[in-house]
Amino acid sequence: MDTDYLSGLAVELDENISQIEENVYILAGEKFNLNSPKQVGEILYDKLQIQPKGKKRGAKKPSTDAKVLEELAGQYEIAKYLLEYRHYSKMKSTYVDALPDLISPIDRKLHTSYNQTATVTGRLSSSNPNLQNIPVRTKLGNRIRKAFVPEDKNSQVLLSADYSQIELRLLAHVSGDENLINAFNSGEDIHTETASKVF
Repeated sequence: MDTDYLSGLAVELDENISQIEENVYILAGEKFNLNSPKQVGEILYDKLQIQPKGKKRGAKKPSTDAKVLEELAGQYEIAKYLLEYRHYSKMKSTYVDALPDLISPIDRKLHTSYNQTATVTGRLSSSNPNLQNIPVRTKLGNRIRKAFVPEDKNSQVLLSADYSQIELRLLAHVSGDENLINAFNSGEDIHTETASKVF
């Protein structure tokens, strides 16, 4: 992990978050806790009299969840800023601040734990950190991914390995099932092959 890069990104995100907070406070006409759904709801629906179309929180209060804010963002700038605030805050706390703390003091590398039995679907999952969940579809997510660098500063190579159908391949190996092994060895689509055997 390029911790210097992450430190610089953290400073930049702090500045962005502070600016977004100021924009929200100006539009709201007062300071309040942007992390409090109750206070956000009071500002949006009581003070600013915004009429949401979204679902209700509890019996009477309109929701301040992302879906409702997205619906409001096209019409109300404050909703757009609240969404940005949540996005930047989450990315900063979940990745930019957290990843350096998970680096091993022994080899100065980031290690994840792969869990074989944690998901309902039987897929391998990753934790501490969840490397399968590093964002990729946003500009900020891609910037966070830039912190993953080769160990050797002179090398510009990162290896990405995606073992297609790894759980089923392990199953074929451990069980010794000839049908599974043959399907993988011959490049067959395992799901089509399985369906043809079942039906």
